[in-house]
Amino acid sequence: MSTTAGATIARKPNRRGVAAREKLLSTAVQMLGTGRPETVSINMVAKEAGLSWGSVQNLFGDSDGFWSAVADQIAEVGHDLWAEPQSTTVAGRVAEVADLYRSVLESPYAVTVETMRWALPRPLAVLAETHPRTAASISRLDELAALAFVNFFDDVEGLDDERKATMSEVLPAMLRSLRNERLLGTDIDIDRAHRTIVSMMTAYLEG
Repeated sequence: MSTTAGATIARKPNRRGVAAREKLLSTAVQMLGTGRPETVSINMVAKEAGLSWGSVQNLFGDSDGFWSAVADQIAEVGHDLWAEPQSTTVAGRVAEVADLYRSVLESPYAVTVETMRWALPRPLAVLAETHPRTAASISRLDELAALAFVNFFDDVEGLDDERKATMSEVLPAMLRSLRNERLLGTDIDIDRAHRTIVSMMTAYLEG
């Protein structure tokens, strides 16, 4: 993890600077998307991109500006990871969104954010003390994810806002926990657990 003592104002990049900025961000996603916590190092990312810490300072100001930009980059592509719902029933829609989010969690973009969150100070309130912009950007990602879940059920009749809001918090949390179980090498049947989560959430929404 790389930090700075004080914020440095980033300069507005020229054409070469824009290319360098894109290179740094894409390299960060490529490296952090492997899930290795040691990749949450600006020096490592800059070196892999063929650039320097000075380039990061010129383009992003400091470490807070850089990690915030990485999170913002994920927010820009996040919508493209979602598909349009097909089923018109609650049960079908829950199954769809659960399978979709399971796939999203395996994407390098989601893994990048996951890697950042484990390697940087946590929870977000603690991170905000040293990296306020990064904490705000990650918080925005959480809000966008919750909104995506709510919107996935917008045209399904019979669902009240309270149940949809609860679902948008609980379902992704359970699916992330299931992914963590798999990464830890658990002996539980992941697919059966996934089906159970879908059944439980369907029953809650239909109840």
